[in-house]
Amino acid sequence: MSHNPRVLVIRPAKERESSLRTLARTGAEIVVADHPDNDLSGFADVQLPLPSLPGAFRSGRVADLEERINDFHARFPLTAVMADFDYLLPLVGRLNERLGLRGHTERSGLLCSNKRLQRAALDEAGVAQPRWAPCPDTATAQDFAKSVGWPVVVKPADRSASCAVSVVRDKDHLDSAVNAALAESWGADVIVEQYLDGPEFSVEAVIADGVVTTVAVTGKGIGGRTGVLKLDAEIPARLPAGDRTAVEQVAAEAVLACGLLNGPAHTEIRLTSSGPRVVEVNGRIGGVFISHMVQAVTGVDLYRAWYDVLHGNSPSLDPQQRGFAVRRCLSEAEGLVESVDIGTPSPEVRERHLLTRCFVRAGDQLTAISNGNEMRAVVVAFAEDREEAVTAAEALAAHVTIRTTPLPEAIAR
Repeated sequence: MSHNPRVLVIRPAKERESSLRTLARTGAEIVVADHPDNDLSGFADVQLPLPSLPGAFRSGRVADLEERINDFHARFPLTAVMADFDYLLPLVGRLNERLGLRGHTERSGLLCSNKRLQRAALDEAGVAQPRWAPCPDTATAQDFAKSVGWPVVVKPADRSASCAVSVVRDKDHLDSAVNAALAESWGADVIVEQYLDGPEFSVEAVIADGVVTTVAVTGKGIGGRTGVLKLDAEIPARLPAGDRTAVEQVAAEAVLACGLLNGPAHTEIRLTSSGPRVVEVNGRIGGVFISHMVQAVTGVDLYRAWYDVLHGNSPSLDPQQRGFAVRRCLSEAEGLVESVDIGTPSPEVRERHLLTRCFVRAGDQLTAISNGNEMRAVVVAFAEDREEAVTAAEALAAHVTIRTTPLPEAIAR
């Protein structure tokens, strides 16, 4: 392209400022497209103000957003479009096709953002995954649960961050789970799945011209009030070589089945007694500071690799194992936040500190956490020895104190 790189970042997420810092280091002009109240808009060389994006998607006003971006491109040609939220990927794909840019197509964006469409594509490609069914009503869910046995997983097909995802262990709780998923879905699109037992992992990969390169495999800790939140993480995952190879292979098959040929992928896998099974494919970099952990452990900057792929350059994907990164998330605080205090860890812990981030402040009203977007705080530690990294992460988490008082009963409900 004859013009200098100009990258459009649609709605940068609160924990992903590293993507904008990486873009700044490339020398590209950064255009942030979002509502002006986004705290990360300050990283932009140019701001493209948009109405609330979730509101626009819920109310069917996406075409207007697309036209605004196309009009901007006509005046200031873009070289790449990036977005970290799953629901934005079909929009990114349409823009790429219309503007002649690399990255997601509309089809790959749809398959990486809608779990019903994704499940169908994985079935068609013969990729190992749980049994599943579309769930338009509670009767369908009851019939499916009878056929596969308890527990089952109910989720909105068109949401992310574990919003309204439920592990249902008996018929008495199934109706409420389906109704909650239907209410959360933007298009009344819900699926029910066979529950996958076994540990969960995510495969962090970069795809260039259809070649999938695994950069890291992350061990995941799943839990929280809903039982499905991605709270803890560890890179590299504790996996025997044979199991790691199998996990990576299934993840690569799943990514290509979704049509993603250029860009990053964060693929979640359960290692069951019958082998690895796909939980879901995310056509983006993993959230909650996965990119920081990957870079600390391997030296690979996933956002720089993404930028290079989108601009037709060979990404630097030669990982070097140089330690362990461990993440702990705080999710339990409820009530009216009075203060947030960060204590002083020992010198040994401070040496292993990689990141501390708190997402709440005094005056916030916290009800019980229901999805990954409501995480209270995150800490990450890095050390050459795994046990030292685990100990440091737990000590860092213990030094984050969120003091609250009870909420009025009406708000707490």
